[in-house]
Amino acid sequence: MTVCEEPLRILHLSDLHLRSDRHWLYHGVHPWERLTDVLVGVDPDCLSAQGLPRAPFDLTVITGDITHDEGAAVYEELAAELATLQSPVLIVPGNHDDPAAFLAAFGGRTQVGFIREQQLGSWRVIGLNSQVPGEVAGRLGESQLNWLDERLQAERDRPTLIALHHAPVSVGTPWLDRQQLEDGGAFMACLGRHPQVRGVLFGHVHQEYAGRTEDGVWLLAAPAVSIQFKSGSSLFAVDPSPPGVRWIELCADGRLRSEVWWLEGRGPNRADLTWSEGENS
Repeated sequence: MTVCEEPLRILHLSDLHLRSDRHWLYHGVHPWERLTDVLVGVDPDCLSAQGLPRAPFDLTVITGDITHDEGAAVYEELAAELATLQSPVLIVPGNHDDPAAFLAAFGGRTQVGFIREQQLGSWRVIGLNSQVPGEVAGRLGESQLNWLDERLQAERDRPTLIALHHAPVSVGTPWLDRQQLEDGGAFMACLGRHPQVRGVLFGHVHQEYAGRTEDGVWLLAAPAVSIQFKSGSSLFAVDPSPPGVRWIELCADGRLRSEVWWLEGRGPNRADLTWSEGENS
């Protein structure tokens, strides 16, 4: 496998499910504690102490469900926590997020916010809003799909990564597949018209997922910071796995590499650090 020199590095987090009560239990775990473990575990000093020299992240992407049916107070607390990452943060909303509070908290920020487009070296990262207020499943809608089509048409030579909350395809967990992006077919058709799109990041499924289209586009879900759902289950079921994050490297020539990290306590479990997707050429 060819290794790219000095890649851009993205940290992908998803499904935090935070509430203002930091002692609130979500299916037996404390979401705030899990977020703290993740932020400590991915700190460059912590990585170096474990023999994993890593540069700071160039961008952090959070693909929705920041809160669990709450709003403004949680978003403000989270923004303060994310400052420790010392990187720009692109956040897109999930079905559990409060639409008005989300935009009020993140819409005007430059370092932590809902950034529709982020230039990152030779790459571009685009954030989409798949939330349908009051519904669990997602939808982008004709207007947003047209906007995406126009933006991709405008810069056809720039490798692009797209982030949204809902899965655009089935992930093989039946009860979750009924909650995916309702206009996922139109979204995937849009990507098919634009070969510079190299990957799609999403959440909602609370499990690791990696798939690749016939056109070579990686479809990558990050495990949840909060709880994991049991992969392949027909009915709702929780998996006892620890918090997980996805690490992505973007090469200047348009290749993409990714790995999933599972964290036991404070810091990555080295035995579980594997390059699970390889390259995208």
